[in-house]
Amino acid sequence: MKKLICIVFSSLLLAACSNENSHLETATEPKAKKITVQTKAHEYNYDVVTSATTTTFGTNPEPKWTPEQKEAKMFWSVQPPSGIIKGNYYKNERQFDGGNKGILELVTDDNGKLIHVEFNELASANYYESKYANASKRLSDYAFFQATNARTDDTLVTWVNGITFLEGQMLAENRLDGNFQTVKGSSTSARNGMMPLAAEMKDWVKKPFGFYYYGIAEPLGNGLTARLQVVTENEEIISAKYDEIFADQKVEITDSALQSLYRQSKYYSLDYETMTGDDFVAFADGLEKHVLQSQDLLDIPKQDLASFRNYEKVATKLSAEIDE
Repeated sequence: MKKLICIVFSSLLLAACSNENSHLETATEPKAKKITVQTKAHEYNYDVVTSATTTTFGTNPEPKWTPEQKEAKMFWSVQPPSGIIKGNYYKNERQFDGGNKGILELVTDDNGKLIHVEFNELASANYYESKYANASKRLSDYAFFQATNARTDDTLVTWVNGITFLEGQMLAENRLDGNFQTVKGSSTSARNGMMPLAAEMKDWVKKPFGFYYYGIAEPLGNGLTARLQVVTENEEIISAKYDEIFADQKVEITDSALQSLYRQSKYYSLDYETMTGDDFVAFADGLEKHVLQSQDLLDIPKQDLASFRNYEKVATKLSAEIDE
């Protein structure tokens, strides 16, 4: 009987099981091992490695699956953690790999323990697929663009899979430096972007910098999740970002006209922007402008919009946390 090694990431309800007899890859790549990662929403089967993997960029393999078959096999989640998160806030960002911009945000409790880790990446201004120039790889349809490419037929993973897997390890192990497992076929941004930024921050989180984070994410019941993130510096609000994230499954979105936008957010979805004329971006930016002026999440002009009413629901709850 093959011996199994099981690692439990209790803080995220993740369980990963690896096979000691994992197969040997080509000579140019490190040895990979199979793991299963269980979350509340899905069970993932990944090949993971502990160093960089060779890229298949520039190749044009023959498709192995129909689009329908591949959609059924692949899954990733862009849902933020539900509920309220608050703690000391840290942010680090830089360009890497030809102009892509990595942004890493961390939140710790008063004991310096990581309670939130989130990496975002904006594609370079001269990205080879012009649609995604300066676009969010996490919350646009970028992962679907990857999924439709035959180069992902073997790995069945996207940028989002690789990043959320790494975020889970950092939270579960409460560390930012050293080596981590990464998902084979989706390790470039994790190793070249997120891990260097995290390593630079390992000493930052040992003491507060004067920045505090208040975040809330709440399902709205119609296939949307309202998310509000506020950052203060010495008790002054310096950032107030509102967004609405579409569900991970089409069927959860009650408005059939919006079902194609699953696993994206209103603020970062390029297709939603085209459909609505950039209205949501203007709305969210306007909210932040008023909040920064008034220093009050609720002291803003009323608007007869569903998104404004959604904002008020989460802003009322988060405002109570800020006022404590």
